[in-house]
Amino acid sequence: MYLGEMTINLPAEKVYRAIYNYIRAGFIERSFIADFSEPSYIEVKHGGSSLFIIEIRVVPQGSKSRVLFNFDFSGHILLWLLVLFFGCFLFCIIPVIYAFLWILFGIFMCWVMVMYICDQYVSRVSDLLRTVEYTGVVPEFKLEEEPKPPVDVEALYQKLIHAYSAVYGRSTKTVDCEIQSCMKRGLSREEAIKRMARREGLLKRAEVGPRPKPRVEEKPKPSPDILYQRLMDLYGRVYGRGRLLLELKLEEYLKEGLSREEAIKKLAEKEGLTNT
Repeated sequence: MYLGEMTINLPAEKVYRAIYNYIRAGFIERSFIADFSEPSYIEVKHGGSSLFIIEIRVVPQGSKSRVLFNFDFSGHILLWLLVLFFGCFLFCIIPVIYAFLWILFGIFMCWVMVMYICDQYVSRVSDLLRTVEYTGVVPEFKLEEEPKPPVDVEALYQKLIHAYSAVYGRSTKTVDCEIQSCMKRGLSREEAIKRMARREGLLKRAEVGPRPKPRVEEKPKPSPDILYQRLMDLYGRVYGRGRLLLELKLEEYLKEGLSREEAIKKLAEKEGLTNT
């Protein structure tokens, strides 16, 4: 359902940023940005529900911008049509005034809710843009933008092809057709690919940085007494003489200026006995 437009004497980038920051900062209650494509498209779900979808498009016109509001309340209207159907069914069974009043109440509530939400977005966004147009300054709403790593658009394109092939059995041709469809609505190729990737859940994963490597905790090294005993066992099994040969080898390291503990560790490392 198309409802209203306005022309503002501001460049499209400034208009887009003002609307985006204003909605994201929560100045319109229960508004949730579900999709966006800078600097031309913002999709808002009122209350986070698919029953109320508001599309805001910013069309550049030289130094001016044209803002279009499109409201998709088909889900909400369908819900109230079911309520009205129940009222008509009740009126057929029990032809009393209460059933008729129920039908009128349903029509009234559906109309009131739709017009309230439409007016809320159109009036508040219009007031914001008129203020920005008058002052020339986009208000800062203290939004903390988390830095995101750059997104490789061509890599996203390949992921879309793979996803479409795996899920839908269709690949390159279908992806290219959808990209062309988005470009006909005013998006660039990069914006179209990002929008499709966001819808398929690929963009969020692409924006996540590389996973940190797991920390490997160093195992405690065995004490010199344990290493000495291991050397004794090794030399006893292999050479048939444990302590005597071990002491002779340690004596060679002691002559190099090492302490007895250092000599034991170095010999154990040489024999491969330092693992826990």
